[in-house]
Amino acid sequence: MALIPTIKKERREVCRCSGEAMRILIPSIVDLRKTAPNRLHHLLRFITNKHEITAICINDWWKADLVDTNKYYQDFKEILDKIDIRYISERNISPFRQEFLSRRLIDLAHNEDHDLIFNYNTLISGHHIAKELKLPMIYDLADDLPAMIGNSPQISRFARPIGKWIGKRALIKSIAISERVTGITKALQMNYSIPENKFVLLPNGVDTSLFRNMENGLGDELGLKDSFVLGYVGVLREWVDLTPVYKAVKGIGNAKLIIVGEEGLLGENKESVKRHGIEDRVIFTGTIPYNRVPEFISVMDVCLIPFKRNAISEYALPLKLFEYMACEKPVVSTKVQGVYENVGDRVLYANTADEYKTQIKRLMADNDYCRELGGNGRRFVIERYDWAKIGEDLERVIEGIPR
Repeated sequence: MALIPTIKKERREVCRCSGEAMRILIPSIVDLRKTAPNRLHHLLRFITNKHEITAICINDWWKADLVDTNKYYQDFKEILDKIDIRYISERNISPFRQEFLSRRLIDLAHNEDHDLIFNYNTLISGHHIAKELKLPMIYDLADDLPAMIGNSPQISRFARPIGKWIGKRALIKSIAISERVTGITKALQMNYSIPENKFVLLPNGVDTSLFRNMENGLGDELGLKDSFVLGYVGVLREWVDLTPVYKAVKGIGNAKLIIVGEEGLLGENKESVKRHGIEDRVIFTGTIPYNRVPEFISVMDVCLIPFKRNAISEYALPLKLFEYMACEKPVVSTKVQGVYENVGDRVLYANTADEYKTQIKRLMADNDYCRELGGNGRRFVIERYDWAKIGEDLERVIEGIPR
C-alpha cells in the first residue's frame, strides 16, 4: 500500500498550554457500558481526571442477550459516570450499519463546544464528524478493524469482503485527516503505511496494583487440588481457537483447564469439550467481575493465548497478555506479530496441539523455570506496560495537538 498522503490544512498557530483541561469528543467503536473492560476503559481512567469527556458509542445491544453486561460495567462505574455517554442509534441494528448513521452522530455533537476528537477505532462516523466540526483528531488504532469486518458473524458472508474493502478505505481516510495516530503495535503502523511523523506507539497495558499474584482458596473451591491448572481469560470470539488446547489437555493426565469468560462462541466451545471427552477437566466460569480476574489467574499454573492465525489476530496485543504477566504466570501464546514484537521470548509459543502439549509439559517439569518466567514477566510489565505510564504518554499526545 502506498504511503498515506499528507493532507493540506490551514496552519494552526495556537497550541494549547501544558495541563490545560479540554472538552474531548470520543466516537467509539465499542459500547462502554456493555463491553468487557478494554483499552478505552483504561485510558479513560486517566484522561477523565483532567478533561471533560463526551463519548458517542456504537450500541452493542446484542451483548445483553449473551452475557451479564452489568458485571462489565460495575467495575468502571465510577469512571463512566463522569462521562456523557450517548449512542449513535437506539435501534437493534448491526454495528456496521450504525457506522453509516454519521448524520445522527454529527447531530448529537454539533451544537457543543469541543476542543479535540479522540477517535476510538471507528471507520466512518468519526471521520465524518471530524470533517463536519473541523476539529483536530487523534485516531486510536486499537485493532485491525477492516480485518474484523471481513470475519464478523454480525455481517453476512456475502457482504464481508465488501465491508472489509469499505472499512479499509475508510480507515485510510481517517488516518489521513488525523493529527496523530496512536497505535498498539508497529506492525499495525507498517500494515497501514502510517508515516513516522504521525504515528505514536501507545501499547496496551495492565493495572499492576490490581493484577498481582495472590494467595486465595479459589483453587480448592473449584476442585483444582493436585491438578496442573491451565487457564484462559477473555472473550470466545471468532479469532480464539481453543481446539489445540483441548487436544493437548486430553493427552496430559493431571491437567485441568479454566475458561474465564463467555462472550461469543460459548456453546460451540462446550460442545468441543464434549467431543474431546474432557468435560470433567474443563471449568467454564462464565462472566466474572473484572476486579476478581486476578484471583482466577492466580490459581492458574500456565496462562494461554490461543488465537487463530489470521489478519485479526496477527497485529493484536491482548490485554490478557500483560494481566497474566503481572500475576507472575508463565504464558503460552500463538506466535502472532503483535505479541512477539512486544514481549519476544519472555513467553513461550505454540500453534498446534503437539506444540501446546510440549510447552505445557516443559513447564510442568520445571517449577524453577515457571517462577523465573513469572517473576521476569511482572518486572517487565511494571517497567514498560503499566497503564499509569501509558496514560501519561497519551496525555502528552493530547497536549501536543495544535488547535
